[in-house]
Amino acid sequence: MNLQVRDRVTIFDGDGIPLAVGTIVNINNFREPCHKYAVDVDGYTEDVFFFGDKQLVKIEEENK
Repeated sequence: MNLQVRDRVTIFDGDGIPLAVGTIVNINNFREPCHKYAVDVDGYTEDVFFFGDKQLVKIEEENK
């Protein structure tokens, strides 16, 4: 998957149900794969959450 910092993503649970939307703020290949992406989740201001490739889908921009 080709995710980058500042990409908008939809976050899914293990059953494929969308949970939230957020923005990738950090990618660290040295974290466990299930915690590779730090995501600033919309509506949650306290901290970031960590997710893996299987939980994130990039939101494509409509202006392309």
